Amino acid sequence: MQQVNLSSTGPTDEAFLVKFLRARKYNVERACDSIKKYFACRRENPDIFEGLTPDCIPFDVACRQHQLVTVSRKKDPKGRVVFLINGGMWNTNVCSMNDLFKVEVVHMEQMLLDEAAQIKGFVAVYNLKGLGVHHLAQYTPSVIRKLIQLVQDCLPMRIKAVYIINNPPLFDALFSIAKPFMKAKLLQRTHLLGNDADKMRELLPDDLIPEEHGGSLERYDYDEIKRELESKTKFFEDLNRCGYQQSRDEFLLQSSRD
Repeated sequence: MQQVNLSSTGPTDEAFLVKFLRARKYNVERACDSIKKYFACRRENPDIFEGLTPDCIPFDVACRQHQLVTVSRKKDPKGRVVFLINGGMWNTNVCSMNDLFKVEVVHMEQMLLDEAAQIKGFVAVYNLKGLGVHHLAQYTPSVIRKLIQLVQDCLPMRIKAVYIINNPPLFDALFSIAKPFMKAKLLQRTHLLGNDADKMRELLPDDLIPEEHGGSLERYDYDEIKRELESKTKFFEDLNRCGYQQSRDEFLLQSSRD
């Protein structure tokens, strides 16, 4: 069994570590591997993670103006946290792809601070209304792979369902690229809802459903979520100072201040 040494500095408190234990059903060895993958992902993607804090993301343009990322204020019928990514509304005039990743990661890290969410899990909703041929040059295989890697392998999120809504025929081409990067369990939990408004209302909180389908997304209070994100700034700053060093038999989480 792998031995794990944790330093007294950095995110080594119980609240941080238990996220990985819960995500791996309290299998210590798998949780240890997950922690290593998490920090390796951060190290290998400095364009996303370096200096990442809530105040460095383009929140107003990405969220308030274009609703690219929205976290429901309500849980789904099974008590899970639900978040929406409006992939079809994104383009390079709104923000860069890296900035979109940053916005997504900041929201996901904030969601993971909710202990109930760590236990019940998460539901991801991808709204592809507006997806067009012009997106094909941006949603490259490497970008799709990175998005899947963040959710599936990097962050300790228990994704219980993925709902794709308003998916046009063009999505089939992108989905065929994504499938090889998806583990069997994630693929089984991915459901294409199309434009089925009844199914949306059955499965999703109303604050993530557009008004045209009977929801209230357009009235979402982005001021409140922005305040919540900014209140976690210290957590992100502390996280930015941390990583791990690997030796022959063990790894050590440490702060870069050491």
